Amino acid sequence: MSDFQVILFVGKPQHIHLPSLLEDFLHEGLVTPLHCESLGPGGEAINPILENVWPDLICIFADDLVTQGEDVLSFCDDLREREMTYRPVLVVQSDSAEEKRIAYLMRGADDILGGDLSLEELRVRLLVHLRRNLEVMAHSLTLLPSLPLTEKVSQRRLNQHKDLAVMLIELDQLEVYSEVYGDLPTNQVLKTFAALLGRLVLLPDFISHTDENHFVVVTHPDRAEKLAALLCRQFDTVSPNFYSEKDRKQGYMTSVISDNISQRVPLLSLSIGIASTETQPLERFNSLFNIARQMKNLAHMKPGCSWQSDRFRLAGALSSLPTERQQGILVVEADAALAYLLKTTLGMEGYAVEVVSTMCDARQAMAEKADRHLLNMVILDAVMNEQESGLQLTGEIRREYPEMRIICTSSLHQRQRVLQAGADLYLPKPFELSSLFSWIHRLLREGG
Repeated sequence: MSDFQVILFVGKPQHIHLPSLLEDFLHEGLVTPLHCESLGPGGEAINPILENVWPDLICIFADDLVTQGEDVLSFCDDLREREMTYRPVLVVQSDSAEEKRIAYLMRGADDILGGDLSLEELRVRLLVHLRRNLEVMAHSLTLLPSLPLTEKVSQRRLNQHKDLAVMLIELDQLEVYSEVYGDLPTNQVLKTFAALLGRLVLLPDFISHTDENHFVVVTHPDRAEKLAALLCRQFDTVSPNFYSEKDRKQGYMTSVISDNISQRVPLLSLSIGIASTETQPLERFNSLFNIARQMKNLAHMKPGCSWQSDRFRLAGALSSLPTERQQGILVVEADAALAYLLKTTLGMEGYAVEVVSTMCDARQAMAEKADRHLLNMVILDAVMNEQESGLQLTGEIRREYPEMRIICTSSLHQRQRVLQAGADLYLPKPFELSSLFSWIHRLLREGG
């Protein structure tokens, strides 16, 4: 059953055979119909569906609900106040009074349909609304869905505890390409890459075009790395067609910064970051997307088309750290998603990483490992939470372990307090992983 688009039917229609309508939508392939017979007191019957499924269209059969004393107008009001916007909302009702129709429209319904329409007309009208909804949420050039629809589809799968991987793909140097070749060739590059994705990514996987040079693929963890490697190979095959013979032969583009200054810029390439629920269960799409973005930034540091996954065994070669003993890093971070990201990426870099979320656990880890010289650095949040201060822990570590390297992060402007507490480095949040890795390497080398 597809979760690409979902229609939620509410109530029991009087003049339409609902089982036949549901069966018709199942045959559409990309549309999943759901049915809830009533709203329930305070929405108790329908709220779990709204929270877990995030439907793309809601069709309300008002006659039956109003007869049972359920307030459809209040329900329409409530939909508009929710975090997610469940548009469009269609109300099917027999009362043809203008005042009644206007009341529904003013309270949040998007369309009012008469109760006497045929099964086929209702089916077509619903499909038209879905189509318009997709067109509004699509990229104007490639016509691929945008990020909000990607989030909706992904969150449905996460709510149903399905394994998934998010691939964030960047077309590197596209701005320079546009500067050198112009808008029409740039648009052709985007269309070609969208077509390439369309050939390689099959249902139930999902593709979207989030902004000018970024695409997202939602797939299964078992397919993500293979797909990334295939995309890199295929792009290297087709990309020579994008350049002039001169640029193709010399292997770079020339960006003119001013009359006297020009810059040599690499040819177009792909940077792909992959985040998967297989490595650690995550409940929100945003957490997966942020990890994929960090992985993409790591891939961007390598020349040419490259991909980076958050899975240990597919991370590639480790950095050239001493093989006799990995340098140890303790991460003290209350944000679970960030803590997981740091543990994963630092592990890929070859460090022995331990992650804790409280000061109590941090003190215990210090006592167990620092005295045995198994720790070289501590990375901690200066704020932690309302009850705990990372600054206090920073001071304790500096007094007890004078040689320990300390990086203190913070989302607040606390540079002076952090350094006075004893940290070697103050790093404001949000930070790029490449910047953090550079400082870790420098501090550990200096302390080595």
